[in-house]
Parts: sequence; structure tokens; C-alpha cells
Amino acid sequence: MPFNSLATSAMRIVVLLFAASLYGQRISVGVVAGGYANSDFVSNIHLIPGVNPDITISEKGGYFVGPTVEVHLTRRLSVVTDALYKPLHYKRSATFFPDGSIGYAPATVVTWQFPVLTKYRFTSGKLRPFLEGGPSFRSAGNLNQTNPSNHGVSAGLGIEGRWRGLSLAPSIRYTRWAKDRYPWSYDVQTRSDQVELQFRVIWSGMRK
Repeated sequence: MPFNSLATSAMRIVVLLFAASLYGQRISVGVVAGGYANSDFVSNIHLIPGVNPDITISEKGGYFVGPTVEVHLTRRLSVVTDALYKPLHYKRSATFFPDGSIGYAPATVVTWQFPVLTKYRFTSGKLRPFLEGGPSFRSAGNLNQTNPSNHGVSAGLGIEGRWRGLSLAPSIRYTRWAKDRYPWSYDVQTRSDQVELQFRVIWSGMRK
């Protein structure tokens, strides 16, 4: 399964930078999951003279899940990185012979997304509103005639609360991905704008 080498290299650099800077910092680990209602790809119709049209229909809605790590720089400021498994889906028309009828074949593109965000909490009480923002990286496999871009920028807001030693944090996050890097044959394009609802469960008991 091929993966975008630039995103992989970028994440290796990020991991090395974190490893070099974590001494003495408190580390929180947990899991993040969520969903979204927007489409993964741009639906399109290509008209081809003499044959049936080439139709791409994007699926709407999906899920993501993965581990999360937070490095606490101060009481209010931290750096958060996730490793999010997020499959993308679309359907593409296919012509069946000999009658020339049109059907639709489903396709799945496997992606891992790695946001690296600075997070700021507005208070230090039991309920803590926060803002976050920074670059996001993406690695893709099982491409199915796509070539998703491997970088973008993310921003979000949410609120944290404590429950039995855990930090619970619902949030909303917006990501703007760069334009897909594709030659003429890669005509299925991912949607650049993504809005996601997230929920985090974090255990904050580790210190480097």
C-alpha cells in the first residue's frame, strides 16, 4: 500500500522534535473519536462524447478515531498531536456491457491524519474553554484513482472538564487542506474544507 512520503517524513521530524523537547514536561495521553457530515470528495460529472458520462458521487458523513498525546508547556498552554484513522468514501459510475447500463462501484481511500496543534486554555478551573490551531499532515493509501494532498491547517475550539481523574473534551475543528497533487489521470478530488465534531478522553498522569 503506497503512502505519501512527504507526510511520513514530516511526522518523523515532529516525533524527533517532541522527543528532544519533552524532558521535564507533563504528558497526557488518551483517545479521540468523532464524526462529520460533509462529503469526502467533490462530486462531478465528466461528459465524454459517444459514451456514458463519467460520474463521481461522494459519500457524506464519516468517522475517525485514534490516539492523542498532549504536552503541557504551562498550566494553560500545550501542544497536542493526534494520529487519526479516517477512511474516505466515494462511488464512481461504471458501464456494463452488452446493454450499456450504468452502475456505481464504491471505493475507499484510507487516510491517517496527524494534526500538530498549539492549545490555549482560557481558565484553569473545572471547566476550561480552549482554542487550538496549527498544521495538519495526511498520509493516504489504497488510493483508488485519487491522490489526497498531504498538508493543511487546522483550527478548533472546545471545552474541557474533569471526571474521576479523566479529562473529557468535546470540540469542533475545521481543517483546510491544500489542493490535491494529481496529474490529469487523478480526476477524483478530495474536498478541501472539513468540519469535524470530536470527543476526547484523556488521562493526565505521566511526567517525563
